[in-house]
Amino acid sequence: MIVHKFLRPGAVGHFSGFPWPVPQGDGPGVWVEAKVDPCRSGIHACVVADLPFWMLEELWVTELDGPVTELRSCVVAPRGRLVRRVEGWDGAACQDFCNDCLVVGRDAAASSSEAAAALPFLESAASRSAPAEAALVATHLFDHVGSARAERLRQARWLADRLGLDCAL
Repeated sequence: MIVHKFLRPGAVGHFSGFPWPVPQGDGPGVWVEAKVDPCRSGIHACVVADLPFWMLEELWVTELDGPVTELRSCVVAPRGRLVRRVEGWDGAACQDFCNDCLVVGRDAAASSSEAAAALPFLESAASRSAPAEAALVATHLFDHVGSARAERLRQARWLADRLGLDCAL
């Protein structure tokens, strides 16, 4: 199964600190294996709709093998490997994503005082180019004026369109 994985610089796992073997040459990286214990161990990755939950500095196309378990905001399998880095996810794309969240967040805040209370947090996230935080706060704003789920899907669609990711949302 082809999915995606956000990692820290140098292909390092966010929670695990695991340094992923990166692809060498034209082929994918070597397989990594881990016993599946959701949210504790296993190879965790994202379908495109889950990407806004996990944004970090590097985005990788990732291949999973074995039984894939779908969780609330990710998938997990016993084997995985990095296929290639998504080069389009860079500082400019990150800032553009934050700015997009700010625009839709401002629209939401204009129609609700509850949503407006969170706007300074969204402005701060956008000014610091913190995409995961911007996505979270924009989604929170939509809890007050519409559908948080629809906002998460809009964010995922933005990422898919900007980065040329294959997905069915």
